Amino acid sequence: MNTQRWIAVGMVALLVMCILSSNLWLTPLLEREDEDPTPTPTATLSAESELFTATPTVDVILTLTPEPTLDPIVAEILEELEFEEDVVGIDPYVVLHGDFTIVDSMHRGEGTASIYKISEQQYVLRLDPFNVTNGPDLRVILSQHEMPRTSTEALLPDYLDLGALQNALGAQNYEIPETESIDKYNSVVIYSMSLNVVYTSATLEDVRGQ
Repeated sequence: MNTQRWIAVGMVALLVMCILSSNLWLTPLLEREDEDPTPTPTATLSAESELFTATPTVDVILTLTPEPTLDPIVAEILEELEFEEDVVGIDPYVVLHGDFTIVDSMHRGEGTASIYKISEQQYVLRLDPFNVTNGPDLRVILSQHEMPRTSTEALLPDYLDLGALQNALGAQNYEIPETESIDKYNSVVIYSMSLNVVYTSATLEDVRGQ
């Protein structure tokens, strides 16, 4: 019994010593356990990897289709002759044109005569540029003769009177009646009805067909 008692006393004494010395060996052990044994490396992205991982961006270019605008000359014709753009039906264009010529030293003209197709049945004569010797009772006519120089050539066998010459100088427009076919006329003539004299004429030539 004495031996067992001394063993028990010894074990109790050893336990007490362990408890008293725990600050010396337990604290370092706990600190080691708190440390990360395998530190995680910090990930770094190279410039090349950033190019592949970056969210691609797309530049969106909006292309606006401009609305078609009329040629300034056509717009002027439509406005002056009071045609409505929404009932024209086609893009107006020149079908016939010709240059004015000199008849003699007292009767001469310069510039261009153009016939515009405004719709399926509507045509307009435009003189632009234009300049002619002034005279009495000047009329703008369409003649069947290609280059009339006399009253007979200008008026026979048939002609179309588009009205009095608006001005001896400058651009001007003349509406051709829808009932008239321009196919039978071959020239534009500036003609004095009172003097029966041709002041100038322009032979008409096809541009785009009719």
